[in-house]
Amino acid sequence: MIAFTPAKMGSLQLRNRIFKSATFEGMTGDQIVSDRLVAFHRQAASGGVGMTTVAFCAVSPEGASTPNELVLTEAAVPGLRKL
Repeated sequence: MIAFTPAKMGSLQLRNRIFKSATFEGMTGDQIVSDRLVAFHRQAASGGVGMTTVAFCAVSPEGASTPNELVLTEAAVPGLRKL
C-alpha cells in the first residue's frame, strides 16, 4: 500500500505517509510545551505515524483563544525542540 511507503516533504524524509492531523490536546500548561504534550506526540510517532502536528498555536499572547493554547514565545522554544 502506498500509505506505508516512505515519502519526502521538502528536505524532510518521512517513514510513511500517515499523518496525525492537528487536534486540540489541551496539554500546554502556561502556554508552553509540557512534558505531557511531548509524550503524547512521541506516543503517536512510536505507534507508526509518519508525521504528527501540533494544534492551536498562537503567534502572540493576545492571539490565544484558550488558556491552554501554545503561544510562540521564547519560553516555548525549548519545548518545541523536544517535539
